[in-house]
Amino acid sequence: MASLPGSIERLFYSGTVQAPGTDEQMLAQIADVCRWYAARGPPTAQRQAAALAELAYITAGRTDLLARYARQSLASRHDTGSDATVHERAAQLCIIAGADMSLIDRRSRRHNATRTGQRPRQ
Repeated sequence: MASLPGSIERLFYSGTVQAPGTDEQMLAQIADVCRWYAARGPPTAQRQAAALAELAYITAGRTDLLARYARQSLASRHDTGSDATVHERAAQLCIIAGADMSLIDRRSRRHNATRTGQRPRQ
């Protein structure tokens, strides 16, 4: 009979890791990582490195999804007051992870224009 730790190790390493299927699933995972990173107080280098590695794995180069979540975080900081710092940290993490800045800027302009009743610039 195999020992319990060996059984667990075999199960862990023999299991297949599946990449998330949809953009919404990946955004949910990005949100989880960013909330874990941002909500635990001032960032440390170790926590940042762990969060960046996790985001790289989740997104597999999808900088558009990082930009989408960063934009959502930046938009949320205006609506939450006391949680503004958490939202800013989450957005900054996405930017450091390689979020497409042109998408953040374009979507932010569109969001701000819609909020103020102006026509968004293209």
